[in-house]
Amino acid sequence: MNCKIGFMSSTMVITSIVILFLLVSGNGEAQPKNCIGLCKMLFDCSAACIKMGYTMGQCIGWKNPDICCCDH
Repeated sequence: MNCKIGFMSSTMVITSIVILFLLVSGNGEAQPKNCIGLCKMLFDCSAACIKMGYTMGQCIGWKNPDICCCDH
């Protein structure tokens, strides 16, 4: 009886650790970017993002970058 209880409690501990690991690792991946406007309207995208409190910013688009997005 003690072996079954020990096995079940160790299984619960391992499962809890795996679930916590998955939750924590999910937060570190690909944080969404905050896009603040069109690059045509902003003189300097990176400077505008820094003024708003972000670490950096860049114009994003395919072949024709036209949206200024900032990174946290």
